[in-house]
Amino acid sequence: MTRYVESIAIWGKFLLVVVSLLSPGITAFLSWHAAYAGDDPFQLLKDETLSYFRPVTGEITQIEDGKAIINLGIEDSVKEGMRFNIFFEEAPFSHPVTKEPLGYAELLTGKLEIKKAEPDQSRSEVIEGEAKEGYKVRISEIKVRMLFCQSSDVDWNFAEYYYRILKETGRFTMLDTDIEMDDPSKAVEEARKRGADIALLLTAVKRDSDTFVKQRLFWASDGLKFFETDIKIDAAFAKELSYGKEFLMPFEGEALLRIDTPLKGRLVTTGDVDGDKKQELIISTEDEVRIFSGVQLQPALGGIKIKTPARNNHLWLDLIDLNRNGRDEIIITSLRDNGIVSYIYEYELEKREFVLLYEDAIFLRRLDDRLLAQSYSPSTGYDGKVFIMVYEDKYKRGEEITLPPGVNIYDFTYVDDLHGGRLVISYDENGSLHLYDENNMRLWESKATTGGFLKNFKKSSPTVMIDRGEWSVKDRLLALGNKRVLYVKRIPVLGLLKGLGYKNSQVNSLWWNGLSVEKSVLIDNIKGTLLDFTVMGDKVVVLANPLLGIKTGNILKGENPLGTVLYVYSVKGL
Repeated sequence: MTRYVESIAIWGKFLLVVVSLLSPGITAFLSWHAAYAGDDPFQLLKDETLSYFRPVTGEITQIEDGKAIINLGIEDSVKEGMRFNIFFEEAPFSHPVTKEPLGYAELLTGKLEIKKAEPDQSRSEVIEGEAKEGYKVRISEIKVRMLFCQSSDVDWNFAEYYYRILKETGRFTMLDTDIEMDDPSKAVEEARKRGADIALLLTAVKRDSDTFVKQRLFWASDGLKFFETDIKIDAAFAKELSYGKEFLMPFEGEALLRIDTPLKGRLVTTGDVDGDKKQELIISTEDEVRIFSGVQLQPALGGIKIKTPARNNHLWLDLIDLNRNGRDEIIITSLRDNGIVSYIYEYELEKREFVLLYEDAIFLRRLDDRLLAQSYSPSTGYDGKVFIMVYEDKYKRGEEITLPPGVNIYDFTYVDDLHGGRLVISYDENGSLHLYDENNMRLWESKATTGGFLKNFKKSSPTVMIDRGEWSVKDRLLALGNKRVLYVKRIPVLGLLKGLGYKNSQVNSLWWNGLSVEKSVLIDNIKGTLLDFTVMGDKVVVLANPLLGIKTGNILKGENPLGTVLYVYSVKGL
């Protein structure tokens, strides 16, 4: 019997892959259920959660000392902790022409909470407003606003899966938060801030070798807990859910979070600027840098920002703790007066402000745990070899590094060769990708380009008769664990006519398997032009310009139409 069940699971996986290739919109839930033969603990948990919000209507039959008895009970699926709205049914109203009765006008008068459910009636307490015999009570069909939050010890595979099956019920308006918490009071406080009806808090605990996930539900209005239970996550479930995590990635164009920012942001990265062991989100506009405590864009450090000198146009943004004091320095490279200047700022705890530690007319960029630099020339853009910056009581030039010919500071990253050694993945000026071995021999070249780059500049020439071409600042190549590389691809509005802008963008993944390069689309159909992206835990944060650079919907609302859009994608297994 066991072998038979396993056979079904294997064939289910195979059929899922085939179907998903034919139909990219297949849901995560079909994929998972085809593979997992046991009971799904999160489906059971979902059903218990839904049971508190099933639409039902009844009537108050008796009132005594603020206590109300209603004509609904266990047989009507009523349970302790449920809350009903109370309505007074006013005079009937009719169609103004036909005089046909259409119903009764209702006035919301209060709210009650079930304290004891009996077979055919329930005893309750009036917690808001007024209640009288004959008044109606109801749980309506309006979606319940739920804040979904979790503690750091909950596996994101579990949380992401459960979030999606709750959302798919259609009963809840899901409000997510990037703040990990295990304190119920903080969850309730956040729910109130977000205008939620309830707060759902997931936490996890290990008992012997088993993992249990606990769910607690709280009413946001008063913080009262009305439901608590835990579920056991067995090894088979965890394994199958991990197998199916590629199906749990956002569907085409779907982000976990989308924020229309008022900023004309251009660059984004993450780091710990104040030494509190928490990652801040850092966004740069053309000439200033702002720091946020999370992807919800709550201002950090009292809202202070870095304002670089006039006429700066930021080209690159990075963070690194090069001086090893526990706080990341902010690295900014700018174009200023047709020249290049880079700055290194650090947050001073006592002064509660950012101080400038270093400034020089060079390019700077972080790669792994090193700070790289390269000189600038107006006639060539990048000039000379890439070298390492070191900190020994001050920032100074270190040794040069060897790169393939024509590869400059922003063009490349490293990946590990499965057979030993280190490989270089780099862009060329046309947007194609190349892979080089340790001897700078090219192993692979992409057939298609990534769509070109956004920051292109003319090389200066002594006369207009001589065109020396352009130099460009490439897009980020983010190496994950020195094995996989994320890169940007943009799709122009009309084929190769990039001058009209980009209709959508992608974040793609590239992996060297030892014999060939494997490529896949990690995030598809990002609307407009992707400006920059970063990885924050298991989330990919994307900064994008809407199509043609204007958010037309904001014009109709009378809001700023020129800001950028921040997308947050939850991508497991990064």
